[in-house]
Amino acid sequence: MLNKTAIINKAKNVFNNIRIANIHPTGVLATRLLVLVMLVPILLVVVEYVLAFMKGHVTDDIGKLISVGINIIDHIFIPSVLTALVGFLALWVDRDGDGIPDQLEKEDKR
Repeated sequence: MLNKTAIINKAKNVFNNIRIANIHPTGVLATRLLVLVMLVPILLVVVEYVLAFMKGHVTDDIGKLISVGINIIDHIFIPSVLTALVGFLALWVDRDGDGIPDQLEKEDKR
């Protein structure tokens, strides 16, 4: 079984290898990705509405696509999902800049 120091050293090595590859895993990038993933269904439904409006009628397929898109949006933006995603993003915060998220550096208080 690995101890805490060995796990932190392995995490540092992984972070340094990712830095060499010019990928910067920060909370800002994770937040941007989350916002993008959450905006895609909204944009798709809005585009379908506009296309249906321009066409003048809604076919069965487009109607189903719009209703499924609205259901996806409804399920993404419920409070429990948003709370879980924001909590997950809090694990990425690294205020001291050492490459290890602050939540992983905390001592176990048990």
